[in-house]
Amino acid sequence: MTGHWSRLPEQRTSAVGLTGPELVTWIRDLQATLALDLGFLSRALDERYPRPDAVRDLGERLLDLGRALIRRADHLNEIVLASLPAHGWLPQAGAPENAARLAHQVGRRPLRCGPVYLGLCGAACYPVFGQDPHDHTKRYARCADCQSKGGAAMLRE
Repeated sequence: MTGHWSRLPEQRTSAVGLTGPELVTWIRDLQATLALDLGFLSRALDERYPRPDAVRDLGERLLDLGRALIRRADHLNEIVLASLPAHGWLPQAGAPENAARLAHQVGRRPLRCGPVYLGLCGAACYPVFGQDPHDHTKRYARCADCQSKGGAAMLRE
């Protein structure tokens, strides 16, 4: 096949070590060569004797990239989790002035949307207390929707 990054570099045993720019380079290389690879493969598969090595090479390239992206996402998720309270409850962002502010559960894989995190119920939450060593989120009532969606069981050990 034609790609520069046809396989994960041998000196890298873990994609966690791959930086964002390295992954982007890998993706761009795959994007640049994929049209040629697919054209070749579609012709080869229509032939009487297709080349299994070419099909396998593309499959391995895609698997390597997928594994690298998943490992990188897991690593980034660990960084995010280290900055949040272990119990996963964050205060609601933008609550009306006279309304009681609720705490929402963000789950094991928090979804970040700009400076806020989305609770299990979809509410926007601020990570204002960081790891919350003094348990400041205790002062907020917990969202019933988040609790019904498994928020009580989301505590991290």
